[in-house]
Amino acid sequence: MTQENTTCFKSEPIRTFTEKGFQPIIELFCSVLNTCELEPINFLENKPVQVFHDGVDHPPFMFGFGRVNKMEKCEKVTLSNFIMMDRIMACAVTIVPAEEYALPMLVLEWSETENIISVLVDFIPPVDIVMEPGYREKYLDPLDDCWMKYKDLPGMSPNRFSWTRQLMGPYSLCGHISKETEENKALCLQIFKDYLECWMKLWQEAEPVADPQLKEKIKERRSTIRKVFRDNDEGAKTMRQIIGTETVDLILLCNF
Repeated sequence: MTQENTTCFKSEPIRTFTEKGFQPIIELFCSVLNTCELEPINFLENKPVQVFHDGVDHPPFMFGFGRVNKMEKCEKVTLSNFIMMDRIMACAVTIVPAEEYALPMLVLEWSETENIISVLVDFIPPVDIVMEPGYREKYLDPLDDCWMKYKDLPGMSPNRFSWTRQLMGPYSLCGHISKETEENKALCLQIFKDYLECWMKLWQEAEPVADPQLKEKIKERRSTIRKVFRDNDEGAKTMRQIIGTETVDLILLCNF
C-alpha cells in the first residue's frame, strides 16, 4: 500500500496526495500561509463549518478537506484540497478581505489530472476600476511583470464562462497546461507562488478605507461577487446531483 504523504499547516499534518503523482501545490500554499497569524473559523453566516474541517468523504466521487481561517485585515482565508474520482485533484486558496479594506479578493484554483494542470489565478477588484482613480495602479499593476511572464505559456486561454470573465481583474490567468515537461509543471507552481506572494505584500501594506461611501461600495460589490460565484459555479451544479446540496453549499460558503 502506498504511504500517504503529508505536509504541515499551522503545526497540523494534512494530506498532500503527492503519492498519487500530483504536484506539490498544497505544500506551496502551506509554505506561504504558515507565515501568517491564522485563527480557525467555526461558523460562517451562522452555519457551522466543522464538517469542512473534518473532511468531506463521498467515495468514490470525492474526498478531501478544507481549512477556513481569519487573519488581520481579512474576513476569511480558505485552503481546500479534494480528490475526485481518484484521478482529479482540485486545490484552491481564496482570501476575502475584510470590508474596511480595498484589497482585491484572491482566487487561486488548481485542477490536475494525469496529463493536464488547469490554472485560474486572479485578483478580483472590489470596485469599478474605471471609476476609482488609482485603484488599478495600487492594487493590480504590481502583477504586471508576473502576467507578462506567464501569459503566453502554451495552454493559456480566456476563461470560457462569461459569468466568470465579468468578475475578473485585468491580470487574471487561465488555461490548461500540459504536464509533458518538468518545466511546464515548475512554471505552473511558480505562477501560484508569485500571485500569492504578490497579494501578501499588498496585504502587509494595506490601510483601512477612510471614505465611508467607498467602503459601502466595496461591501456591496463583494457581496454581489460572492453571490455570483455561489449561484454559477459549474462544478457545483454537477456535484449537487452526486454528493448532495448541503455538502456543496458548505464548500461554496467556505470558499466564497
